[in-house]
Amino acid sequence: MPPNQTERPTRGRPRKAGAEERILEAALEEYGERGWAGFTMDAVARRAGVGKSTVYLRWSNKDDLLTEAVTRRSNDIEAVDTGTLRGDLEALADNLFRFYLDPGGWATLRITVDAAGSPEPLGRFTEVVVEQHRIATDTLVRRAIGRGEAPADFPATTMIECLYGAITMQTLGLTGEGRRLSDAEIGERVRPVVAFVLAGAGLLP
Repeated sequence: MPPNQTERPTRGRPRKAGAEERILEAALEEYGERGWAGFTMDAVARRAGVGKSTVYLRWSNKDDLLTEAVTRRSNDIEAVDTGTLRGDLEALADNLFRFYLDPGGWATLRITVDAAGSPEPLGRFTEVVVEQHRIATDTLVRRAIGRGEAPADFPATTMIECLYGAITMQTLGLTGEGRRLSDAEIGERVRPVVAFVLAGAGLLP
């Protein structure tokens, strides 16, 4: 690059180093505290310590911002491949449990409930995030079918709903210091859930 030229910032991306990560984190924290009615781009900018223009350069509306914040945070939840269905479900349950103990996970739960009750303003969240989870869990089950661990007509949706529901209820029941669990304690909680789900599906001897 000639010495008299400077690199132009890429349009559509925050120019300040680390700004995008702070904005996404701030969005989840803000939503977790205030919900949809109190959630504003201005408040997110203040919490993230950036100008409003930095937020609007990347996201044009609240729906898109929330959708990306949740998608980024939850990408690794279902990225499991242990070689067995039971191992995959235990890893999935473990990841989900940890996620729901995190402020970002709590915000995601709140967004999910709000999206179900008011689909209009959170339509993109439902479209993108729910589909992301569906594809990931379908992949997990298809691998199990391919290994001969489950029949071709296995009710995958019912099994995953039971697993997600049980983990969600467990984490919602934890408060205060009860939410500070070690890896071993989380494992002790999720393994019986997975065993119960597999037994109910007829996949345990």
